[in-house]
Amino acid sequence: MPTKQVKSEEISRETLIELCRDGVVPQKNWYNRDSARAQRQLGEALALLSAGCHYEILHDPDGLNTNDQTIWIMIECEGFAYHDWGGDLDRETYYIPTRERLNDNAGGDWY
Repeated sequence: MPTKQVKSEEISRETLIELCRDGVVPQKNWYNRDSARAQRQLGEALALLSAGCHYEILHDPDGLNTNDQTIWIMIECEGFAYHDWGGDLDRETYYIPTRERLNDNAGGDWY
């Protein structure tokens, strides 16, 4: 089934933080080889979003495109280079499951 586009303004920082928390799945319910990495990404995104780091929701029809299943975000933070020698901010891309995706998997492994 095709996925539908989701607008950035429909997703607040508070919503993203809530989705990160709600997306945590007990290890006994993981069934995909990439589930551990998906869980680590949620934890890191949760920490950075909670810390107030700048983020951007990605909409690239030819690449990482937020839809009704996955929210793709780029988060910037003040990392090693920034603090040590005035370098650039660190930038990392994360994927967060949508509420629809979490509901579809009823607390199970959404990845």
